[in-house]
Amino acid sequence: MHKLKQKYIAGTKAVVGENAKEANTYMHWMLGKKFIVYPDVFSQKYFTDTEFFAKEIKVTQGEKFLEIGPGTGIISVFAALQGAKRVVAIDINPSAVKNTKINAKLHAVSHRVKVYQGDVYAPLERSDRFDTIFWNTPFGYIKHSNISMLERAVFDPHYKSTKKFVEEAKEHLKKNGRLLIGFSTTLGHFSILKKLLVSANFKIIKLIAETRSFETHPVKFQLYEAKL
Repeated sequence: MHKLKQKYIAGTKAVVGENAKEANTYMHWMLGKKFIVYPDVFSQKYFTDTEFFAKEIKVTQGEKFLEIGPGTGIISVFAALQGAKRVVAIDINPSAVKNTKINAKLHAVSHRVKVYQGDVYAPLERSDRFDTIFWNTPFGYIKHSNISMLERAVFDPHYKSTKKFVEEAKEHLKKNGRLLIGFSTTLGHFSILKKLLVSANFKIIKLIAETRSFETHPVKFQLYEAKL
């Protein structure tokens, strides 16, 4: 299984390489809406999981929604369009920050979508609390850390960022809030993720939805929900 995952990781890296060749801004349609895609940003032209999460994440009217790693900002925009009162999006990639802002403006939700550059929760105030925190995590587990900004959208060396995401979530979740985790058991190590959640005192961990897709290989994507 480990060798198979390594083969799949190599395949995904090749897809990231194709994504990285994009030199110009272009449009991409998803669920009947158009979005602007900047070069050097995780693109739905090459990866299909964003559409899956956009379909499956249900937002309650008036809730506060936080997305880590928004990339093009599609999930954050849909959260606002579904009725979230406040949406905050944080990405370490400056190109993704600009991309999310322009798509929020394109869909007339800039007044409810605030975008910051930073590492996981770093830009937040200690008092910031949300009903939902979501991250389509970089579930590709690798050991070397010398990777590009674009590769960081897919790979997480030693799951260091995922660990921070899970451990610090309790400081920014409202009572009865939920942590939504985009994952792939094909590419990622769910046993490590589950261990991190249990160690952080998340009592409820359940699979919300799953889909099958194809990159250079068959791949499954999952949406998990965790509560304290």
